[in-house]
Amino acid sequence: MLNFHSNIEWLDRLMPEGIPVPSSTVISGPGGSGKPLIGLAVVASWLRQGGKVILVPLQYPDPTFTAQDMATLYHAQFSDYPGSYFFIKLDLDLDAAAAGVERSGGDEARANLVNPESWVRALDLADAALGPSPLGTLVYSSGLNLLLFSPTYGERMLSHLETTLREDRRRTHLFAVSSSALKEQVARLEQAADHLMFAQMIQPEQRLHLRVARLRAASFRTETVVVPFGPEVLAALREMADTSRVTQIPAIRKI
Repeated sequence: MLNFHSNIEWLDRLMPEGIPVPSSTVISGPGGSGKPLIGLAVVASWLRQGGKVILVPLQYPDPTFTAQDMATLYHAQFSDYPGSYFFIKLDLDLDAAAAGVERSGGDEARANLVNPESWVRALDLADAALGPSPLGTLVYSSGLNLLLFSPTYGERMLSHLETTLREDRRRTHLFAVSSSALKEQVARLEQAADHLMFAQMIQPEQRLHLRVARLRAASFRTETVVVPFGPEVLAALREMADTSRVTQIPAIRKI
């Protein structure tokens, strides 16, 4: 195990010894508060330090949105790291029961991820495409609550994610979850993770605050930091989160 430093001032201030990896981290907080943007800080630094990244941004309909946010906030372009990243897109039109995964490009696949078998197959496909690296592979997923609304697969998916957070050390996992709904299920994910952070939007300043609640095998500071995102960036994220809830949750409830 090694300690990963993001080299981003506001994040490393909270974790001066770095984040022990491979491990699992959950960033929890109300919907639309900016959690995916915090996760992208780790993604950008992971790529810069030679790691591989599997991205599963469930609330984003297209990888372009993730790429734009990372370029704007962290001055990092995915195109500068060919062969080091792989996108998995949530496609609710694919048959969930078949647990199918479709390769849609050299660095992209589609899967109906409500079925945990699809989740496993999609990550295995991404692993095979990326190959190893000295730092290892980071799995970054945001909007993870969406998968738990399925009446058929929700509990199975939750159990799989809990096991992943507790036991899977083949990869480093970073999950962003909303605490605005399914609070009991979210609490189970929070408890299963090695490391736990809380994000909160403070009104009326419209500023995002972050604190570390738990960091295993390393010291951390209990203070809260203000994440330096402007109100316009956070407003755009809230709009995207609201759109995802309106369009995706009703569809997932039918699966």
